[in-house]
Amino acid sequence: MLIFHSAGRFELPAMWEQLCHQPEHTFMPDDTAAEFQLLARESDIPLPDSLQRLLASGKTRYSADWPLSWRERCLHEPPALISLYDFEWITASGSRQHIEQWLNPEDQQGRRFLPFAESGAGDVYCLTPIDDGAPGVALILHDAEYSRIAYRSFDDFICASFLETFADMSHLVDDFSEQEALLILRRDVSQLAGVLGETAVKYLQAFVGLPAGLHESSRPGDPARVFALISRAQLEAERGHFPSPEIAPFKITARWELRPAVASTTGLPSEKKPADWRDLALDPRQKLAAIQFYRQQHGGSLGEAKAAIERYLADTR
Repeated sequence: MLIFHSAGRFELPAMWEQLCHQPEHTFMPDDTAAEFQLLARESDIPLPDSLQRLLASGKTRYSADWPLSWRERCLHEPPALISLYDFEWITASGSRQHIEQWLNPEDQQGRRFLPFAESGAGDVYCLTPIDDGAPGVALILHDAEYSRIAYRSFDDFICASFLETFADMSHLVDDFSEQEALLILRRDVSQLAGVLGETAVKYLQAFVGLPAGLHESSRPGDPARVFALISRAQLEAERGHFPSPEIAPFKITARWELRPAVASTTGLPSEKKPADWRDLALDPRQKLAAIQFYRQQHGGSLGEAKAAIERYLADTR
């Protein structure tokens, strides 16, 4: 296994079910890269080279027949970062909508954001400047008072997020066999060639060549064993090579707390406070969001959350 040493730090140039099954999925236009460049200039947040390459490659778009072809495409021509848990690319127009509605300096105490992806629960992956002006990556939690910058760069975000998948592939084996899940993961990593630097690609490829098996969950206190390439201890050791910047969590004003005019100027209804996981569980299209909400409120493993939701649905029938 390649080991990343801080002395030679890389200088570099991830909702599964909802992503795969949501029939109302939005598909990205061919001019995505140019539209995001415009947003980057307007936001005064430079697009990282690696993100520019992904946008230009077309790998951040979902084909028009995705609801019918998602399985074959995942196996043979997967979108970039399809292996990451609870990660879905958004369009440039979707990014602009987030900025105009709530993730703008006027509503967020002067902090600037450039959204590029979402989770199934409505959290938003964003570029945001750190102290030196270069953008880090933050997951802006839509239902929490504070969020934080978890990654020093977009490249660190990619590497660290893949480490999380290497340590827990249960979200992949929900829809695919173990061998298919490994195939998808290996193809996902291999298509980063030419996107990340060669050293980073080799670093990630060293992990996907490892034998997979059952390992203890990467969640502390979770006794479950999950299909994985690395153990919890290995994850913690490797994750230390991609430390978060030493920046305190920052306060986020939720969309539903903002003035109604924010929504009305876009022609969209005002966002309401998020529903309880039980409400989400009743909508088959919101299954993954329900799982996310349940785990946020109660903790536990992915399997435990799914079992709790299934019990709740059985009791309501």
